[in-house]
Amino acid sequence: MRALSRLLFAVAFLGVNVERAGSDVRADELEGNLVYLPMPAGESLAVSNPLGFVRLRAWDEPQVRIVAEKRARDPRTLERLKVRADVEGGRLRITAGVRFSDGWRSVPADKAGLAGAVIDLTIDAPRGMTIDASTFGGDLDASGFRAGAHLESKHGEIRAADIQGKVDTHSLAGRQSLQGIHGPLDANGVEGDVELVSIDGATLDATVYKGQISAREIRSPVVRLRDAVGLIVFVGDLQRGGRYELSTLDGDVRMTLRPVPFHIVARAPGGVTVRGLVLRGEVQPTSVSADYDGGGASLELAAARGSIELTPR
Repeated sequence: MRALSRLLFAVAFLGVNVERAGSDVRADELEGNLVYLPMPAGESLAVSNPLGFVRLRAWDEPQVRIVAEKRARDPRTLERLKVRADVEGGRLRITAGVRFSDGWRSVPADKAGLAGAVIDLTIDAPRGMTIDASTFGGDLDASGFRAGAHLESKHGEIRAADIQGKVDTHSLAGRQSLQGIHGPLDANGVEGDVELVSIDGATLDATVYKGQISAREIRSPVVRLRDAVGLIVFVGDLQRGGRYELSTLDGDVRMTLRPVPFHIVARAPGGVTVRGLVLRGEVQPTSVSADYDGGGASLELAAARGSIELTPR
């Protein structure tokens, strides 16, 4: 029948097996699109999903809501897609995977021989929980949490917004969009652009092998942006006593600043251009070591095979 040849989209409802051991709860397999787990003293949430996207949203309820959507090409494959939840005290771990004849494994669909199989997870959790989440090919989105986050994806996009506490991200091949981070931030990527907006933790570190790094409305006093192949763009105000280290091997550095006192050391064989700002010190076509308005914040800029340009806002 034609219907059997089409992609089967199905969601099973409320099939959850829960075992209680003292104060702990263990949910062996979640078979539903909607499951609630009480977490009145939630401390940490770990999510691993190699089969689809993960969307994490903070709320003020003393429980975790898990919405799982499973998709597969046939009913038999759909039945093999599972979501597991383990609770120990205030720690919750949610894992998506595939059932095999010899057990259950958390692996991407192609490695399981199940092309097209997907589990997408949307999770609402208490905002005070620490987040540790990872995906393989799916996007990863987290917002509203107040105790920091570790976010990692192999090939999906990472998005984080309105998070307090230390945040670190790791991407193999995917874009990163990080906004409203109120704590130390360490963003790392191999290939993919990194967009940083409204960051105000004590330190901001972003490192990419190939891709553009753009930073706007940064209030962190220590900023380190490093790129091997790509453009670095910084737009915003400098902090008093701040330190800014921007370097790229094969690319350019562009800074648009509100005129405040700073000291700059810059090197670029493609030229160092400062527009609309009067510097005092050593100013050469490819290198600068000088002060603006008596000196202040420290700028260390390097473009090993490119150029550097500073302009006022």
